[in-house]
Amino acid sequence: MLIDRYIARAQFHAFVIVFISLAGLTFVVDAFTNMEEFVSHAADGGGLWKVLGKYYGYRLISFFDATSAIISLASAMFALSWLERHNELTALLAAGVTRWRIARGSIAFAAVVAILAGANRELVLPKIREAFSRNAQDLKGNKDQAFEARYDHATEVLFRGRSVQAAPRRIESPSLLLPPSLSEHGTQIDAAEAHWLAADARHPAGYLLGAVREPAGIDRLSSIEFGGRTIIQTRSGADWLAPGQCFLASDVSFEQLIGSSNWIQYSSTPELVASIANPALGVGADIPLRVHSRFVAPFLDMSLALLGIPLVVGPNRRGIFVAVGLCVAMTVIFFLVTLGCHAAASSYVISPSVGAWAPLLILAPLAAWRAQPMWQ
Repeated sequence: MLIDRYIARAQFHAFVIVFISLAGLTFVVDAFTNMEEFVSHAADGGGLWKVLGKYYGYRLISFFDATSAIISLASAMFALSWLERHNELTALLAAGVTRWRIARGSIAFAAVVAILAGANRELVLPKIREAFSRNAQDLKGNKDQAFEARYDHATEVLFRGRSVQAAPRRIESPSLLLPPSLSEHGTQIDAAEAHWLAADARHPAGYLLGAVREPAGIDRLSSIEFGGRTIIQTRSGADWLAPGQCFLASDVSFEQLIGSSNWIQYSSTPELVASIANPALGVGADIPLRVHSRFVAPFLDMSLALLGIPLVVGPNRRGIFVAVGLCVAMTVIFFLVTLGCHAAASSYVISPSVGAWAPLLILAPLAAWRAQPMWQ
């Protein structure tokens, strides 16, 4: 236990130092690049330091999600190389301590980091993902962004618009193309703006369109039903609407409608599974791939650790710099295999499940083979 605590403490210190160094370097460069935007927002955001702290505090959590596996391996290499540099590794082996016993603390540390990364992915990031939709040029979330036409596959309504604003969840000048089943009053709805509304007692989730120009006289027109529910509500059938307004029910949320990658990357696994079952989205291969990848990620993180640790602790030990160079090459191969399989799945060359699990099927046996001398 004393050896485990000694190595784990050294690895923890190395992890903190590497994480803070990489995050600090990344954020400092980004902050100086966008300092003008932060300064202009400081008066409304409570001061420059508060704006910077809030902006990069959220991104620090995302940075941990993106780099935890690499930094975990790097910290293990630093901790074990430190033992080698001071001849402590040789002394331990001479005292009869097995290589597995020496590496056990680093492997356990990598497992803890993998578990924390998974918990962060499922519990923390989904609650703050809205913060990642705003970059330094749009800190308030009210800057106009381009809007690409998108279908609601359940109602077959084509959403079009001039631009969108993230914070108010607003579509500027929406023009909705209606299918024949909803075209009782015309083939499209043109309005000045549309806002996403969550479901409540008065209406399901959907979009409130204001200052409707087409069809003319929207307040006098009747609501339209399809599939056993009211899809388009007008003032004649819904007294909660103001003059010139109508409401379109839709199970496509604002994040999903504008095609934001944040809701896919930072949603929890149950949310992703629910989106697959949502007929309105018509999901492609990216979401099933992401779901499978969530289950594979902790095992891949451990595989990466087991690929790198034997370079220092294994029987064929090399110099520190040679071990670090081989570790970098091993990491590059690791990510090339992973990204290549994911790209093949996204391109429908292979199925999403195969694309997610294939890296583990390739890399886990290689990691077990590389780590086998440590068990002997």
